Amino acid sequence: MMLRMLSVITLGAVLAACGGGGSSATVPLAPASDNPDPVPNQPDAPGQGEGEIRVLSNRADLISGGDALVEVVATQSEQLDELKMLLNGEPVATPLVATDAGARRGLVEGLVPGSNTLRVVLGNGEFLERQIINHPNGGPVISGPQIQPWQCTNSAAVDDQCNQPAEYSFKYVPADRLQALITGFDPQNPGLPDSMLPYDPANPPAQEAIAQVTTDQGVEVPFIIRVEEGVQNRDRYLIMALYQPDQPWNSLEPQPQWNGKLLIHHGGNVGVSYGMGAPPEGDIAGTAPAGAEVLLGDSITTALGRGFMTLSTAQGNLGHNANLVTAAESLMMAKERIVEQYGEIRYTIGTGCSGGSITQQHVANAYPGIYQGLIVQCSYPDVWTTATQFADYNLLSNYFGNQLAMEADDFQNVFASLLSSQVIPVVQWSAFYGHLPLNPLVSDLAFFPSAYPDQQSCPGLADGVPVYDARERPDGLRCGLLDFMKSQFGPRAVEVWSPNEQLLGKGFGGIPLDNVGVQYGLKSLQAGLITGEQFLKLNREIGGLSVDIDYQPERTVADSQALQNAYRTGAINTAEHLANVPIIDLRGPDPGIAHDAYHSWQMRARLEAVQGHADNHVIWYGVAPLIGDTVYTTEALLAMDLWLSEMEEDHRDLSVAEKVVANKPLYARDRCLSVSSLFSPEGPIVPLTGNLLYPDPILPGLDLSLLPPPPAEAGLVVDAVTGQVCGLDVGELPVVSSLPLPGELSDTLGELLSPLTEPLVELQALLIQTRFGTPRTVAGDDIRTLTNKCQLKPVDPADYPLAMDAQGFAQQVAEIFPQGVCDYSRPGQGVTRTLTWLQYGDAEQVIHGGEMIRTDASGSRQGWASPAFGVAVE
Repeated sequence: MMLRMLSVITLGAVLAACGGGGSSATVPLAPASDNPDPVPNQPDAPGQGEGEIRVLSNRADLISGGDALVEVVATQSEQLDELKMLLNGEPVATPLVATDAGARRGLVEGLVPGSNTLRVVLGNGEFLERQIINHPNGGPVISGPQIQPWQCTNSAAVDDQCNQPAEYSFKYVPADRLQALITGFDPQNPGLPDSMLPYDPANPPAQEAIAQVTTDQGVEVPFIIRVEEGVQNRDRYLIMALYQPDQPWNSLEPQPQWNGKLLIHHGGNVGVSYGMGAPPEGDIAGTAPAGAEVLLGDSITTALGRGFMTLSTAQGNLGHNANLVTAAESLMMAKERIVEQYGEIRYTIGTGCSGGSITQQHVANAYPGIYQGLIVQCSYPDVWTTATQFADYNLLSNYFGNQLAMEADDFQNVFASLLSSQVIPVVQWSAFYGHLPLNPLVSDLAFFPSAYPDQQSCPGLADGVPVYDARERPDGLRCGLLDFMKSQFGPRAVEVWSPNEQLLGKGFGGIPLDNVGVQYGLKSLQAGLITGEQFLKLNREIGGLSVDIDYQPERTVADSQALQNAYRTGAINTAEHLANVPIIDLRGPDPGIAHDAYHSWQMRARLEAVQGHADNHVIWYGVAPLIGDTVYTTEALLAMDLWLSEMEEDHRDLSVAEKVVANKPLYARDRCLSVSSLFSPEGPIVPLTGNLLYPDPILPGLDLSLLPPPPAEAGLVVDAVTGQVCGLDVGELPVVSSLPLPGELSDTLGELLSPLTEPLVELQALLIQTRFGTPRTVAGDDIRTLTNKCQLKPVDPADYPLAMDAQGFAQQVAEIFPQGVCDYSRPGQGVTRTLTWLQYGDAEQVIHGGEMIRTDASGSRQGWASPAFGVAVE
């Protein structure tokens, strides 16, 4: 009987290998009793071969769009010469290209939605088999049910997922950029003209009118860019690359000017949308006006000229989409497309300011592998600890009357608050804010409105869709950050439902914010900057926010599941998974339009807490607000490229995290003034000149390349000399120890400098680097500010040493905080590690809080980065 069953199974395998069985992924087996006994001494039919089918363009279980770049490897490579491929039992004609290692690669098309079986029949009749799970080009892949309603605004859309054929156009950089800027300037249209001009392959400009560029691989081509614009995941993406219009390009034979590197650029701000957006096109988070990149720095054009490909997606723009998961999903799908249409990627660098920094640091921690290096500017570590800071600002400003009055009633309320707060306006506000009064006001105007569920001008929403109003339309669309994140955070528990939730029979999106037990102004009270009465009155009256983001007399209470999910999903960036990525943080001084300078050191502290070091984190501080210096984006790209290229060539048996530290270039070090950019290994980069002088001076007669390149060590000397101007302790920083000096002399120099510098370090960090605090650091939290809800402790009279009657004062505090006050010596409530690569269900069913992807995807995603970066799924 056993022989009879084996015969049936073997026959099924042979039929499948020959294409039998129609389009079914498996071949039905006949009952065992219908088959005769096998003929004695008949050789066994070929079975499972020795080898592997690798899915290069993504995880094999996360493929989208119906195609996948695959590689077939066999133990005996000659068996690949006559191989045949079958997809779901049907032969597929996939052109294959032999690699130097003897494998075969090809783009398999025609994948059906769901599970697919790819079978390769080798020359000896044996077979290899691989399961590939395909998802729609319109998504979702990992994000679960998509945001609804959704408005497609592309006229070429062919379905309600906004899908359309990709569109291609061309641009070129003129040989005389100065002349192009002058002739392109329109006095009737303020602003600078674009530094690239349209290129028509059917009617091209004269060859001498096009700039020539030599890539970092030494390939010289005209500076012509192909722009691909298309739709994935219901929204737009943008891919640009140097292109030779008269030459073919596919994933198996890329054009030689592409160096295999990818730069992803992002947009700024934070917001939600219920319709399509535009992928950011410019640098500085895409927020600078068109053409201004010449003055403000332009790493995108620099990258293109060096041979990089560039990418941006609308869903990866935090100002358009504050949902971490769909941002990661869109970037994942776009990288897959690049590998399938253009070729394998060596490594990927992210760049962006403000919201662009949050997207990078969010995604790199929760979905490692998408980026190999990060360039963050005017950065925040995440949305949801920043949301705590901005919510505190909002509550304090409401109490103080530090708000802009829009209407007559608002003016009366503001005036009343100013009179009743008993806090000296402006003078004492910072004692509670922990910061200059300007940034709290700007945060209210620029960012806090995204939290309101009753936004009347809900972004992207089609006309006629009713928006939530607590009184008039409780069943309307809640257009705010909390409900936009409902798949991640989960709904509120029934026992805390508001009257409207009870009316509708469902919970709104959970709140991961809390201020129960927070003693606003505690450190200022202890320092004597405010009085006990001011402290008591404010903490008694400050109140909190409801689920509708309305003021309430009670403190804000976090929903426990939402709070835990905020940490679990990576929405609160705990930084456990960032050791494999180098980070260059570009920072300017405050006031920075609510972009507090301290956030750079906040992320550093988080890294040090979980890694034991922050050797993968570099801070470049400069004099220009927000951005540090106009040359920093470009210069950081060069430094990051050098860092990653050294890692790529490191074939030692080290972990990726160890390679990050071991290959950190001298060029990638903390600095406090951009003057050391004059000593860049790429040649002198003049501070505060944007891209006017780099890489090719726009001004005629200037040729900085004629200057001999100074040694990189010269920049270290500059750093040491200028260090104390910027508040860096040169006695402790690696600047001193890395000087080319004998060990004893270096130690002696550090010992001599330390007594002179230590008393000034803290003051300089505040006055020069403007490392101010937040309402929570003033209340006792540390610089990481990872505690969105604190654990409580009994009120302790020892916390109020300046009070005339500490015991009596503590009793008054206890009346305000009957449950206790924050104990910042212990981890916050709900704090847990971020889990990586969570998925949130499918189009029909949501998994709140996400779950690990459990399918076997080993032997896939090799096309995302070189082996040194450990991106492939083993």
